[in-house]
Amino acid sequence: MTSTSFVEETKIQRLRQPLSRVMRVDEYEIARAPDRLIVFRGSITGDTGAAFGHVSEAFESQGYTAVLRYADDGRHEVLAVQGVHDSAPPKHWVNVALFLATLATVLFIGALGAIQYDELIHGAEPVLDLMAVLSQLHRGIPFAATLMGILLAHELSHYFVARRYGSPVSLPYFIPMPNLLGTMGAVITQSAPMRDRKTLFDIGVAGPLGGLVVAIPLLILGLSLSRVQPPPPGLDVALQEGNSLLYIALKYLVFGEILPSNGMDVWIHPVAFAAWAGLLVTMINLIPVGQLDGGHVSYALLGRKAWTLGYVVIVAMFGLGGFLLLQGNEAGGFWLLWGFMNLILNRKHPPPLNDVTPVGDGRIAVGLFMVVIFVLTFMPSPLRQIEF
Repeated sequence: MTSTSFVEETKIQRLRQPLSRVMRVDEYEIARAPDRLIVFRGSITGDTGAAFGHVSEAFESQGYTAVLRYADDGRHEVLAVQGVHDSAPPKHWVNVALFLATLATVLFIGALGAIQYDELIHGAEPVLDLMAVLSQLHRGIPFAATLMGILLAHELSHYFVARRYGSPVSLPYFIPMPNLLGTMGAVITQSAPMRDRKTLFDIGVAGPLGGLVVAIPLLILGLSLSRVQPPPPGLDVALQEGNSLLYIALKYLVFGEILPSNGMDVWIHPVAFAAWAGLLVTMINLIPVGQLDGGHVSYALLGRKAWTLGYVVIVAMFGLGGFLLLQGNEAGGFWLLWGFMNLILNRKHPPPLNDVTPVGDGRIAVGLFMVVIFVLTFMPSPLRQIEF
């Protein structure tokens, strides 16, 4: 206990009164004077989730945010952080503008891909003029509808589950980019910490599951529109999409053989390529690092042990990237870049407000299922250049 003024002592007692109903308070301290951060230590009796709900509501009425965690000595620690989240509705015009810009770039890339597919498979005349591509922009609709549909399903699954829990999340911010897909995907921002591990877990798994539900049938459709054949005559170089166990299985389901084999491979239709990209997005998001979806799940299940797991995974990404480059596979650069980005920007997942209450056996079972999905979608070499 620290020396306090009469006013500070009054505030502390007002916070301690509702806390004492669910927790035996052994001591407290003012971590940030005069009353910006007050820490209570002791032991919660009964269900920690229900106790946190009671304390959180009582603290908020007095202008404080409650945080529940374990102290270094194993006791419970309740932090009273001055200030509460402002739940003012966000402005959506930025989301709409970015969505439309991304739709335009994805449509253009889709039209270009459709033209190149016809040149490759059907021997159509090459189209080299930019205006000619723009005049055929409608041909990019199948690719754009597939890719944007998968990304929307992924991000809106996060969004609606988060809103169900009352988490202050934004609508998706799509990222237009003139790359192979026309986009860098989308992100959802949150202006306050997650409430507890259950919320963290449910929001984390919602995106990959929602995206896969849309991606798998669209991939089957796209593969049915694709061709299995040897490299077309005169083709010297091509980009080969990465194989995962799930992708191999779906190709076998559609074509009845393991591909590539005996000089034959599937030359995928733009719809199939967009859906394959959906599998790649799922795999990347399920990596158990930081605030990726896999990082949400691993922290919800493991707590701060997930930080150690994240560092191990980052080292593994560097190792895989270096190994592939030594084998002459330029896909190793992807893993080196991704490992570096996560090491610099995304190393540790922030704790939720209630960092004590476990997720329960049902969510542990779902978490193991997500590990299986990660294994099935994992692509050691996501995209590489092949010379014939």
